[in-house]
Amino acid sequence: MQRRAVLAGVSSLAVLAGCLSDDDEIDDRGEIEILIDDEPVNLSEDRYQAEHASNHSIDFHLHEGSDQWYMEGEERVTFAEGIDLLPYFSFETDDGNHVLEHDGDTYDEADADTEMTFLIDGESVDPTEHTLEDGDEMVLEVSTSG
Repeated sequence: MQRRAVLAGVSSLAVLAGCLSDDDEIDDRGEIEILIDDEPVNLSEDRYQAEHASNHSIDFHLHEGSDQWYMEGEERVTFAEGIDLLPYFSFETDDGNHVLEHDGDTYDEADADTEMTFLIDGESVDPTEHTLEDGDEMVLEVSTSG
């Protein structure tokens, strides 16, 4: 799985102050929802927030008190990369099948009972090809019939 880019050397005060950027950096945001078997993952929990997570990434992260994703840095990320950068999630494509890990559970499209749907603004996208843009509403739905 792709390693997370760990933010280092930034004081917690700067992180708490919110996202900082200059003219050469991306400063985008949008909505995000992840559902597993129709149950929303509570992304407002402290453990997912940049202010509390020890392994968050500036490239794609969440902030306390907001229901939005934030993308900063120098390069845009894809839907799949964004999910993989969130604390307690990992994402990869294995032999053409999407594989999501969350809290020790693995969801693999190679399993006949597992299906994943990736939506941007209500439209289905390939998560490895769709690069996120400012204002994108991301929805990841994972369904298992097992």
